[in-house]
Amino acid sequence: MYQRKVQKTGGSTYFVTLPKAWAESVGIEPGSLVTLMPNESGALLLVPESLPNRNRCAIDLHDEWDFERFQRAIISRYIVGFNVIEIRAKRIRPEQRRMAREIAQRLVGLEIFDESQSMITLQALVNVRDFPAARTLSRVYDITHAMLGDAVAAFCEHDEELARDVVERDGDVDRLVLLVSRQFSLLLRDQLLEHDVGLSRMGFLHYHTVANQLERVADHAGKISEATVALTDPVLPDVAEEIKARAHDAHLVLQQAVDAFTSGDVELANRVLKEKERTERLFEVTRETAAEKMPAAAPSISIVVDSLLRIREYAFNIAESALDVPASVSPETLTADIPKES
Repeated sequence: MYQRKVQKTGGSTYFVTLPKAWAESVGIEPGSLVTLMPNESGALLLVPESLPNRNRCAIDLHDEWDFERFQRAIISRYIVGFNVIEIRAKRIRPEQRRMAREIAQRLVGLEIFDESQSMITLQALVNVRDFPAARTLSRVYDITHAMLGDAVAAFCEHDEELARDVVERDGDVDRLVLLVSRQFSLLLRDQLLEHDVGLSRMGFLHYHTVANQLERVADHAGKISEATVALTDPVLPDVAEEIKARAHDAHLVLQQAVDAFTSGDVELANRVLKEKERTERLFEVTRETAAEKMPAAAPSISIVVDSLLRIREYAFNIAESALDVPASVSPETLTADIPKES
């Protein structure tokens, strides 16, 4: 921490000096341009012009790493917000190059920029302005909504092909949620991005939270689909109708919770939360009835009912987020009361 006394010059201008060691470490010299940005807490952020160019990291690749270990290393740097990720080794084997390409394809905007015998350079070309949080969240919900509907239909109709298709779509949700996580990390590191994103960091936190809840809904749609594949025989028509009814309950609560969040409708969020105890017992009745009529399918049916209950819980969490969103200060208003220098 540095402390400086505020001084005055010319009768009207306040100024402070910059610590020399810090200025040199970030490339500031006489004539350098810096950006000053006030935030909602009252603090003033100083950002050197050269800072974005320093946003790079390196991964030392080890021969014993399998695909999952390699993927975790790249995804963690991607989420943190690095623009350039250098993968280094004495010699990168062909199978390691194939793994790097496959991992990059799973992440929005990450491309192989350069390759050599000992290095692969990945560069994140995605721009936060190209993926507004509201639009990305809407896309995540659309995919999740369709996955859930298809997963339940596949289970009730014993459609294994549709079930496998639902499982494959989970990757699309994961890619978008990882992008939201990356954007949130970038916002935490660089407050200037609030203007590009159109949300404060606090506001974006709620989008990040809701995106994570929807990702879990998609995971449970995948579990329902896996339960479909595990079935040996189709479920009975009356059991299927019971499951469809419970799925409709879960689906409706999820839709209303997301609507409450995206529209800022506090009354709707409160109505959603009132459903928390109202229909839960019906899920248990469905589980018990189905187990009695189809004991051989009881484990799969239990997975479906449990997943639908969990989906309702995620919907209630989203409704809570709709209530928790503060009266945020938009980036455009952060400097509204500060007079511009003439």
